Amino acid sequence: MIYKKVSLASSPVLVALLWQFRDEPLAVCTCISALAFLATWCMVPAATATFKRVGLSGTDMSKPTRPVLAESMGMVAATIYLVATFLFIPAQFRGWWMASDPQSTHHSHMFPFGRLGEYLSALLSLQSMVFLGFADDVFDLRWRFKLILPTIASIPVLIVYYVGYGVTHVVVPVFMRSWLGTNTVELGILYYVYIGLMAVFCTNAINILAGINGVEVGQSIVIALSIIIKDIANINNANPEAEYYHLFSLYLLLPFVAVSCALYYWNVYPAHVFVGDTYCYFAGMAFAVCGILGHFSKTLLLLFVPQIFNFVYSAPQIFGLVPCPRHRLPRMVIECPLPPNVVSKVRHETDLASASTSDNGSESVSGDTGTEQPQTGLASLHSTISSAMQSFTKSRASKPNASSAARKIQTTGKRLRGASVHPSAYMVASRTSLENVKPIGLTIISIYERVGLADIERDAQGSMVSVNNLTLLNLVLVRCHRLTESQLNNRVLLIQLLNSALAFFIRYRLSRVFYF
Repeated sequence: MIYKKVSLASSPVLVALLWQFRDEPLAVCTCISALAFLATWCMVPAATATFKRVGLSGTDMSKPTRPVLAESMGMVAATIYLVATFLFIPAQFRGWWMASDPQSTHHSHMFPFGRLGEYLSALLSLQSMVFLGFADDVFDLRWRFKLILPTIASIPVLIVYYVGYGVTHVVVPVFMRSWLGTNTVELGILYYVYIGLMAVFCTNAINILAGINGVEVGQSIVIALSIIIKDIANINNANPEAEYYHLFSLYLLLPFVAVSCALYYWNVYPAHVFVGDTYCYFAGMAFAVCGILGHFSKTLLLLFVPQIFNFVYSAPQIFGLVPCPRHRLPRMVIECPLPPNVVSKVRHETDLASASTSDNGSESVSGDTGTEQPQTGLASLHSTISSAMQSFTKSRASKPNASSAARKIQTTGKRLRGASVHPSAYMVASRTSLENVKPIGLTIISIYERVGLADIERDAQGSMVSVNNLTLLNLVLVRCHRLTESQLNNRVLLIQLLNSALAFFIRYRLSRVFYF
């Protein structure tokens, strides 16, 4: 396998670079991240059989063949990430214990115990969320646990934030300062409620926007790369404290992007594995930890606008105002394997052959000239060509003018027999019945329809019968009608990319109008 050869060839080079730049924490983190990428790239396919054997597998409902794939492979990526970040701890603080004076190096007021506490609290929260995600994959936890447990897992980060930084005020926009008479507003405990809720939201936001190959990992990679770009652009800030927080974010996100890219290779269409809820919770907490301890929670929320929109858009189903099926992923439709132009051409040539033989006194060739049906058109087409060829064989001796038509039929038949007969599949928006919808749910659905966010099916009396499931994936299909699974994933990632560009514009350009 190519991934094994690349890993074997690259690992010694990366180890050599790691040793060469051992005094540069950022370079060490980059090398460890590259090794984590190679480890994840090799370990995911190696662990597939084991996960299937213990029952961690699922059916890919978006494929015509319904393959059974290993599930919860995000556990492999998350475990390698934790190992990489643990190994990086000595490198991050190497400068303090490799100084010329060992006694001063380990003196209590010299070693940055606060920074070590921040890093360890981040890893503790991440480890807790990996455990929760794997428990959800195995036991299928109820939603109330998915809301409570992330809050508990974020406590180490909140305590470290309180002890080490403790800032709980927000800056007031310029146009509101004259009304409030102050430049800042102290939120106190409400600020901790806010960042705690952000941890809950981030861990569940990735999990809600899921359902097709590659979309969970893909959106996480785009968000992480956006944060990395922000950190690199500000890493040479004159303020040492701000520089430290940008580096802190890089130390956590570089290995995250590495393991995510390797996992994306195996999860993108056509997927070989499923990432499971383990990866979704792990990715969400990674972003929450970076946003809280890196002090850019508002910028992080700007990067999560598609996920926020998906949550608000899905709220009528999440809160029971509109019927919500267990799975709201888009529906797969299998199409006739023959392209329409091939079908039309074969029918046209067959009709011409039938007319030619009929004009020369032979039997008329019977054929189906009705409307093409996607599921039965192939058999009908074969029957038509076969009947035409049999009819010509009977009249060949006395009707030489039919030879041209027969050659057309034979050529067409060979093309048909040589064509691929594998069915093609595309995705359409899945739907839910409005039979038991609540009145307020009908009102919300009507508003969605007016602004182009819902596709409603009505009966002869004009009553609403069904509506597309309220997720961003289904909404993209409503607007684009039908896409392949790969195209749908690419559209969602494009939305995420455009949102990152908009977030940077708001953060670094538009914000100056309100805060400077």
